[in-house]
Amino acid sequence: MASKDKIRQHLAQSATIKLDSISEPTKGDEAKKMKMMEHVERSKGKV
Repeated sequence: MASKDKIRQHLAQSATIKLDSISEPTKGDEAKKMKMMEHVERSKGKV
């Protein structure tokens, strides 16, 4: 289970990074942080 979560997290991170390069750096960075935090909380079962 942990390996699948790590793979999903990595794919989600790389996807958000690609999207961020298109959008404004500040907004993209903030969105990326929020998405990463959301994903971490979900994978830990907090949400």
